[in-house]
Amino acid sequence: MTQTENSDGYVIARTQSEYERLKIQAKVWQGLTERVLAAAGLEPGMSALDAGCGPGEVMRLMGRMVGPEGQVTGVDIDPEVGAYGVTRLREEEGRDFTFHAANLLDGGLVPGAPFDLVYCRFVLMHMADPVVMIRRLAELLKPGGTLVVMDYIMDTMRAAPDDPVLERGMQVLNETLVAGGRWIDAGLRLGEWFDAAGLPMPMGADMQGRYEVGSSNSMLAMAVKGFAPMGVELGVLGAEEAAALPGEIRAVLAKGKHCLHWPTVTAAWTRVGQGAPQ
Repeated sequence: MTQTENSDGYVIARTQSEYERLKIQAKVWQGLTERVLAAAGLEPGMSALDAGCGPGEVMRLMGRMVGPEGQVTGVDIDPEVGAYGVTRLREEEGRDFTFHAANLLDGGLVPGAPFDLVYCRFVLMHMADPVVMIRRLAELLKPGGTLVVMDYIMDTMRAAPDDPVLERGMQVLNETLVAGGRWIDAGLRLGEWFDAAGLPMPMGADMQGRYEVGSSNSMLAMAVKGFAPMGVELGVLGAEEAAALPGEIRAVLAKGKHCLHWPTVTAAWTRVGQGAPQ
């Protein structure tokens, strides 16, 4: 699939290598995600939706938390990544998971709705209007259900010692998002967006960072590779630089002399409708 086929405005290329990057990213944030879901009240027997489920790693966590009596559904606009993920989950977890390919903003029916808990991670940063998406997610909840959102604060990325190649890689990520009309500070704005959507301010929140000792298999290089096609389309970088930059980043980090601070991740959750805090 080429980048120009991302008609929803998602700025990262949808490719097999990107699906693998998403799996690696999910493992990095697994501990935070488990902690947040538990604090938000996900329990055995509940029904849960992962909105923008990607390859399904959060669905895996949800399935373990809700147990055999619970229900887990994933929705993603990309049918290929959803099918890839749910097939693996059914084989590896030995239970059923439901996947529904849809653009949630189209307002169609979602199997299993309404849910006890609706979750989305690294989705709002790609929305032209995150408040509209939050309202849509809230519609999929039972009265008193819980909405959980996690997202990046992208402009918290840092590298030390300073290096122009690493700095350029981080710049490409942020400038591509900005040029595409997306959000580099989505994680900071979660409470603001809840309020604008008419929901209660967060009843709970969490935050985590990651300090990566440089290696040739850096997430920065993988992310730049995924962002680069749209970056070229938006004029952030040229095709020649797009092809070379991921390898240049790997070469710098392979020396083992640099450390990276990943974008900080924040989480916020609130209860919607009946039983919501006032």
